Amino acid sequence: MTLEDVLSFQQDMIHHSNQHKKSRKIWLIFMSAPAFLLGYLATTFILPRPESIALFLLTVIGVGILFALLLRPLLKDLYAPFALRQFRLVNKDSAWPTDITLQLSDSHVEMHVVHGKINRTTQVPWTSILKVNENETHRFLYFEDDEALIIPKSKDGVTEVEQSEIDRLLGKHLLTKKSI
Repeated sequence: MTLEDVLSFQQDMIHHSNQHKKSRKIWLIFMSAPAFLLGYLATTFILPRPESIALFLLTVIGVGILFALLLRPLLKDLYAPFALRQFRLVNKDSAWPTDITLQLSDSHVEMHVVHGKINRTTQVPWTSILKVNENETHRFLYFEDDEALIIPKSKDGVTEVEQSEIDRLLGKHLLTKKSI
């Protein structure tokens, strides 16, 4: 597994997990305050001051709220790069790539992980897969809310026969899972 595989999984988690949906809402609330402040300060220093203080305050606060509302879509789009950057900083010391071998059978998917001196084997029955997401390069088979098997759609060193067998097994089990 390469760093690209892990970042692709994190990108998928950012867009589909409940934890990130809650974090995105909190991000929007906190980032709306600087947007409001930007509009407030811009109006205070750029526009001339009217005679009435009430009119001035209404204008300044109104423009601040308008800035916060107009910048909301941009702030929403900035959450994903911010979360990915945060993930990279937290996992800076992790050694990538990690050796992972997936074996697909008719009853389960078996994952062998070798990370340093630690060997771990996990068997996930096809019936335990909760949901399937995919992007251009990977399929994510979620067997828990925050854990998934990452299956590249095509990988160097995989022959066409092996790739067709992988696609057949995935299609067989994922098609029945999606139709339930």
